[in-house]
Amino acid sequence: MLLFVLFLPLVVGDSYQLPTPYLTLNDNNVTEGQPIALRCSIYSPEPQPVTWYWRCGDSNMTGNASVGLHDTYSKMSNHLTINVRYTPRSIPFLNASNTAVVAGEEITLQCTLDTLGNPQVTWTWKCGRYAVYNQRTVNVNATSKLILKGEPDLNNKVCHCVARNYFLHYEAASNAVSLSVYYFPDERPRIDNTLITVDQNTPVTIRCYLSTRGNPPVAWLWYCDDKLQSKGVGSTGTLSTLMVIAKLKDHNAACHCRAKSDSQWGSYDKNSSKAIINIKNLDLITTKSSAITADVFGAVTGIVVLLIIMAGIVVVFHHRKITDMSNQFLTTRRDNDMSSSVGQDNLNYRTLKEEQAHPTE
Repeated sequence: MLLFVLFLPLVVGDSYQLPTPYLTLNDNNVTEGQPIALRCSIYSPEPQPVTWYWRCGDSNMTGNASVGLHDTYSKMSNHLTINVRYTPRSIPFLNASNTAVVAGEEITLQCTLDTLGNPQVTWTWKCGRYAVYNQRTVNVNATSKLILKGEPDLNNKVCHCVARNYFLHYEAASNAVSLSVYYFPDERPRIDNTLITVDQNTPVTIRCYLSTRGNPPVAWLWYCDDKLQSKGVGSTGTLSTLMVIAKLKDHNAACHCRAKSDSQWGSYDKNSSKAIINIKNLDLITTKSSAITADVFGAVTGIVVLLIIMAGIVVVFHHRKITDMSNQFLTTRRDNDMSSSVGQDNLNYRTLKEEQAHPTE
């Protein structure tokens, strides 16, 4: 704060010319609240009664002397500048017209104080834990503006300004605002291993990465041979995993991940490369399986043949039994028939004998 101090002595009724008053100050660099002592003197061998007038301000007045009609004496002292050191009486206020932007758009933050103080405060901007450099700043009067380009690393950052006066030990931080930057990953998901060789019936974990999930975050999906997998899927931040138990049917299965995000600002939908599951010692496993199958087939065939033989024996046995029974029945019947014939012949013979013995009269 600049303060100009003026002194005007006035003598009336005497034409004697007094010298120009001389103004002194005990200290022209003071801090707000400290007392200031001003002294104005006229050095003359003939003291004269004078009337003193004090003026403090920025009027562009210069020293002058004149003798008027009434023999008036009027002279101005020298000028002194008082430098008062002071700090702002408030803390900075942060205002932001828009804190949510699409990547590439600009964000303008503005901090305001009632005064910059003396000496003037210096401005510092912080987003997150670190000061912001290499960005556009515009300082006008008691206002500081920070112009940021919306970048993915600014998403969810909390920003504020700080006003400092190191000489007067003044430091004040503004209110804070949180930034939102909407963006998509600029890459496709990455599989950590494209060929996975494992033993049969062992767990397999396939990992898929992104450097960032974007905002809003992408959703993870997994496919094996183009079939959506619902089991064994886990996601943590920029990493997604698929865990399966490798079966014989999984040999040469091709699995990949998919990252997908839709919003009013656009969409992202990309697949990773494919990871191939390879079962170890597949030929040996197949041979053993074939051998086991042949043994089982042989055993089953043997059992079937044995059953057929037994069934044949039973059939033959029953056939012979039926034949014997039939033969026995026929023999018995023939014997009965023969007995009946013999009896009839005997009857006929007796009848003939009786007729011969007793002829008909």
